[in-house]
Amino acid sequence: MSSPAPTTTQIDDPEMGVTWFYSVVGIIFFVTFALTVCVLFFGVQRDLIQDYVIDEKPAFSTNLRVEQTALLGAYGTYTEEVDDKPTDRIRIPIERAMELLAK
Repeated sequence: MSSPAPTTTQIDDPEMGVTWFYSVVGIIFFVTFALTVCVLFFGVQRDLIQDYVIDEKPAFSTNLRVEQTALLGAYGTYTEEVDDKPTDRIRIPIERAMELLAK
């Protein structure tokens, strides 16, 4: 015939004090863990930024800045496309441009 159905025993709910204790301990542990991870992450990130960005002078941008500064103080011409037509432009020193605007 059929086997008898297994019987289960009723498990009572844990006491309210124990539940609150585990909840508070869990929340404190989680917040402490999250803050620790944030502190470690931003500490490492700050060190990497100083190593890669601040302490190193890039040669390409230094040379480019020198070239651009030289162009600001010199006369010259260049060609630029406007509405798909090449247009010749004149470059004047920045001091001369400020004098013309002041007049």
